[in-house]
Amino acid sequence: MQIDKKILKSIIEKILDLKEDESFLILTDNTKKELAMQIYNYAKKITTKSRIEVIKELEMNGQEPEQYVAELMLDYDVQFYLTSKSLSHTNARRNATKKGHRIISAPGLTKEIIERCVDIDYGWLIDFHEKLRPIILNSKKIHITTKNGTDITTAVHDTRGKSEEIIKDMPGAFGNLPAGEIDSGIIREKTNGIIVFDGSFPGLGILKNSVKVKVIKGKGEIIIDNENAKKMKEMLSSAGEKAFLLAELGIGTNPKATITGNILEDEKALGTVHFAFGNDLSYNGKNDVPLHLDGIIRNPTIKVDGRTIMKDGKFLV
Repeated sequence: MQIDKKILKSIIEKILDLKEDESFLILTDNTKKELAMQIYNYAKKITTKSRIEVIKELEMNGQEPEQYVAELMLDYDVQFYLTSKSLSHTNARRNATKKGHRIISAPGLTKEIIERCVDIDYGWLIDFHEKLRPIILNSKKIHITTKNGTDITTAVHDTRGKSEEIIKDMPGAFGNLPAGEIDSGIIREKTNGIIVFDGSFPGLGILKNSVKVKVIKGKGEIIIDNENAKKMKEMLSSAGEKAFLLAELGIGTNPKATITGNILEDEKALGTVHFAFGNDLSYNGKNDVPLHLDGIIRNPTIKVDGRTIMKDGKFLV
């Protein structure tokens, strides 16, 4: 289960740009500790101010960590969250980012994902984001359809995926590893139609049976016609009615990512889009619920203000 040293070097020295006078924190849990130790051991060769903290495993993506963990996150220049569930959409992470700390969040990261999706042409990815992100950022209306039945119109705000944040060398830079998505908050009152999740979903893995969701003004109603739909509704219901509000639209841009059932990689796969339910505070929204769950849609056609930028999963930009 050893990570290739060249990839470790790329993560710590190139992507995070860790320096010897900086402090480094890696958060993990017992499930991911073995992998996290390798990153920690490499980092402490660069800076003596390195710390690994094994935290209590979170119950769901977007759940706040314990208070002492949130306080730790305020104190380290460079941070890596290698946990089973995501800390990305938490107040603790947002507060750490506001202090200017550079952060990678990699919930569910595996050695296989590292080896498949991290060693990519970052120059190409940066250039592609510079082309694609302004189209989404400046859009008024986005229409997404698939042959499987997705047909939804939406509008977005607070578009992320800045090219200058793909490499985490600037104060406050934040993102996932692997990199590769342009993600935005949802303007719910302008979001209506049908979503058919046919890729994957957290807790369900690869979807053998698609899940159909009717969306009215940004709130999803799951059509219960199979076991996956039933389980998805149960997961969202555990956090209350506001968990059914759409939070995010994301577009995958990593050329080496594929759909494996691990949402960390799946949402980065080139030729996919994803919608998330739940917490949208990371996009300056107001839906403060303790979960954020992304569902993957395969091979979409995307029209932005009438212009087709993707046809059946193939970019046209």
